[in-house]
Amino acid sequence: MNERKLKQLNIIILITLFVGLVFIGLFVFVFAPKDQNKLEGDSIAGFSEGWILKSVDGGTDRIVKLPDKIDGDAEDLVVLMHKVPENVNGNTAIAFKTEFQNVRVMVGDETVYTNGVMNEQKLMKNAVPCYNIVDIGMAAPGDIITIYLSSGYKKYSGILPEIYYGNKSDIIFNIINNNSVGLVLAVSLIATSVILSICLLLMKNSEVNKRKSFYAFSFIFATALWSLLSNPIMQILFKNTFGIYMSSMVILLIMPVLYIMYQRCFALKRRYARMFEIGIYTYAINFLTGVIFQICGVCDFATYMIFTKILIIIGLVLLSGIMYLAADAYSDKSIYSNFLMNVLLLGACLIEGILSFFNFYKSFDGLVLQTGIFIFLVLMIVNVQKEIVKEVNSKKDEALNSLEEKKEQIVKDINTNLVFRSLNEAIRNLKDDKENSRLIYNTSVYLKNNINTMTDSKLVPFKEELEYIKAYLGMEQRINEGLIVELEDKVDNFMVPFATVEPLVENAVRNGALKSTGTPRIVLRIYERLDCFAIQIVDNGKGIGPDKRFAGTVSFKEIKKKLKSMCRAGVEVRNKADKGTVVTVKIPKEGFIIKEE
Repeated sequence: MNERKLKQLNIIILITLFVGLVFIGLFVFVFAPKDQNKLEGDSIAGFSEGWILKSVDGGTDRIVKLPDKIDGDAEDLVVLMHKVPENVNGNTAIAFKTEFQNVRVMVGDETVYTNGVMNEQKLMKNAVPCYNIVDIGMAAPGDIITIYLSSGYKKYSGILPEIYYGNKSDIIFNIINNNSVGLVLAVSLIATSVILSICLLLMKNSEVNKRKSFYAFSFIFATALWSLLSNPIMQILFKNTFGIYMSSMVILLIMPVLYIMYQRCFALKRRYARMFEIGIYTYAINFLTGVIFQICGVCDFATYMIFTKILIIIGLVLLSGIMYLAADAYSDKSIYSNFLMNVLLLGACLIEGILSFFNFYKSFDGLVLQTGIFIFLVLMIVNVQKEIVKEVNSKKDEALNSLEEKKEQIVKDINTNLVFRSLNEAIRNLKDDKENSRLIYNTSVYLKNNINTMTDSKLVPFKEELEYIKAYLGMEQRINEGLIVELEDKVDNFMVPFATVEPLVENAVRNGALKSTGTPRIVLRIYERLDCFAIQIVDNGKGIGPDKRFAGTVSFKEIKKKLKSMCRAGVEVRNKADKGTVVTVKIPKEGFIIKEE
């Protein structure tokens, strides 16, 4: 991405987030109505039958069963009346949900509850969606409960909510019981996004695309927070339905900006990048327009969100198309994964919108949308983590390849021909001194194989590995004159990974035979079995095998892993205190498997 363009987009993101946080603070602490409903819970007992729907224009009263929907225009007043139940007590309350309706509840001639414009609420024409918990513990059996409902929106003016009745303790338990799963999921996603962001900050690999991951985690955090604020339990905890609702709306306006900025990171071509940038500018303007309209009273969130949700769905449709074309054009699995996640989110939004037209589905609960969002966010976390791991592995492979190239160059820089010619000349000059000439020869073979270990990682005939081992043992015998070496090489026509058996022999000599209390002794047996070729290394040391202590520069665990991966071999170690160690390498024949012991 062009650095100047990236800087501009980042400035837009920062301005959007800053303005969003400012308005959340204003809605929660400054503009919240003074007499805002303080929620305390919900009820579990039905209280929806026998309500009288009063006619305020001189018509006929009628009995209704709640919930119900009647024809009504904006700001029409709906009046419901019912007798207080016989079993009323000091802890009794009634509870019902409203979406965008002003509420007044009276017991007899006394007003016991109000919520909405009747409280001279600022910035909203109506009360925000919430649970209405009304304390009627002061009432006597036979008193009349009267509920007044009105809405500035025609869609909600005739909605008669289902009403519940019970003790406050039952109410609180019921709310927590019905909404705890969503709360736990939202909190878990928030915690996950924060932890992953911290981990990303602490990563020392500066080559990882942290910008892409931070946009992803910011979007996940914002979406999870939006879902959390939509949970009824939050209304109970903070007792400020207005502030919580307005905060969730601000976050909803910010979310598309973060999401498109994240997807912008996958744009491999400039023409695709421009499309995402147009989307970022569009939703940033939509965000600022929404909060300005809300503050100025031109159009509050309840109405503006209808336009915003349509804009979000249009954006998801266009984004899905762009991502599909990009994934198809570049055959990029990460883009294709994002495309599938985007389709899942789009499907949840469309299904939610369709179901909201039916009476049996309560759109206020948002079950389909919430479920779709949770699945989407989990997949997004997995996808981002896979991208990070992929980038880390890519950089690791690059580093390893670079290291291999440097090793090869170092080997090339060594004038091995000169070294070996000099050693051969020394051997010719010592033709009468067989012991020293043999030592020089073994040294040259050992040196040549040591140099080859830097670049040679293939399978070789065991004959070559045995030559390496013999050269090493010859050197050790000359240096340690008491060392006894017994070699039983009955077979050598099989393949082994280069420089894997020789380090085991070195360890047997250094940590085994040479530390023996008696005469140091090493036995090397190579023989054939029905299912495998076996290489047995026996020492008479103190019984400390390679699995306990290893003398080589390469670890015993790495040698076992190399033998296992390259030729399916197994390594068996048997230790006997003060009697020595037996290490057996088993190279399986075709069609056989070596079982781990």
